[in-house]
Amino acid sequence: MTNYAEILVVDDMPDHIAYSGTLLRAEGYRVFAASSGKAAMRFLEKKIPDLILLDIQMDDINGLEVCKMIKAKEETRDIPIIFLTSETSPEIIGQSFDLGGCDYVKKPFIKEEYLARIKTHLQVSRQKKELTAANNELTQFCSAVSHDLKAPFNIINMLIEMLRGELGEDVDESISTIMGMIESKATQTRIMIERLFDFSKMCNVQARVSRVNIKPIAEEIFAELRQLESERDIKLICGDLPTVTADEVLMRTMLKNLLSNAIKYTSKKSSAIIEISGETTQTYNIIKIKDNGSGFDMAYANKLFKVFQRLHSEEEFEGSGVGLALVNRIMQRHGGKVEAYGEIDKGAEFSLMFPKR
Repeated sequence: MTNYAEILVVDDMPDHIAYSGTLLRAEGYRVFAASSGKAAMRFLEKKIPDLILLDIQMDDINGLEVCKMIKAKEETRDIPIIFLTSETSPEIIGQSFDLGGCDYVKKPFIKEEYLARIKTHLQVSRQKKELTAANNELTQFCSAVSHDLKAPFNIINMLIEMLRGELGEDVDESISTIMGMIESKATQTRIMIERLFDFSKMCNVQARVSRVNIKPIAEEIFAELRQLESERDIKLICGDLPTVTADEVLMRTMLKNLLSNAIKYTSKKSSAIIEISGETTQTYNIIKIKDNGSGFDMAYANKLFKVFQRLHSEEEFEGSGVGLALVNRIMQRHGGKVEAYGEIDKGAEFSLMFPKR
C-alpha cells in the first residue's frame, strides 16, 4: 500500500486512541497505541515507528517531557513527532517546537487536517531518509573513487623516480623537463582528487556547535603556517573578535584555508600584511580577513566559491581551486554566508557572517 507506515499514538484517553486508530487504519497505516508516557518509552525500546502522535496533557509524564526523552536518544531522535493538544498558548506551542516536535494538531481535530498533516510529515521523513541514504552512498562512492584514482598517480610519480635513477645525471635536458612536467601534473591531479573528496564530505558533516573564540584559533593557525614561510616578512594584525556559535573543528578547517590563501596571494609582496577584524550587526557576528596581496577583479567574484574555479593561473599561484568552495560550504552549514571583496594588486577581504543565535 502506498500509504503504509507504522504510527504510534500516545494518549491517556482510550476514546481518543480508538478514534485515531480507526481513521489511520482506514488510510492504510499500521497503528500502535500507548496509554502513557512510560508505556511509550517501553514500546520504543523494542520498535521504532515512522511517526509518533503525542498527547501533551497526560497524567504520568506530559508529552513535552516524553518528547524530550525521545529526542535525547540516538535511536529515536529522528522520529517525527506531531503533538495532539487542546493547548493554544504560544508558550506551550513554542516549547513543543523547541523540544523537537515537527507539528501540532489542536483537539478536537478536523479529520481532513489531521490526516493531511500526518501524510505530509511522513512524506518529509521518507524523503529525508532517502536523501541520507543517497548521501551515504555518494560518500562511499567518492571515497572509493578517491582511493582508486590516487593510486595510479602515485605510481606515475614512482615510475618517474625509477626512470631518473636509470637515466642518471647525464639525461638530456628536454627529457628531464618532460619528466618534471609529468610528475608535477600527476601530483596536482592527486591533490585535486583529495580536495574534491574533502569537499564532498562537507555534505554529510553535522556541525556540533558551541561558543567559539576565533582569535586564539586564528593566531595559532597563522603561527603554524608562518613557520613554513620563515624567510618571508609576514605580519598578522588581529583585533578583538566577536565570539561565534560554531563547530570548532570546521572553524579550524575554514580559517586554515583562508589564512593559507592570504599567505599565498601575498607572496609577491616584499611585506605581507594580514588583518583580522570583527564587527556585530543586529543580525550577524562578522569576522573579516583582509590581505594586501594580488587581489582579484570583482567582475569575476561570482566564480570564487565554485569548485575548481580559479582567478589566477597555476603558473602565478599554486592551488586546487577547492579551498574557497569549502569555506562557502562550511558557512552554509552554520546558516551563515561568506562575502568577498577585492581589487587587483590591492588585496582581498573575506567577510564571514555568522547569524546571531
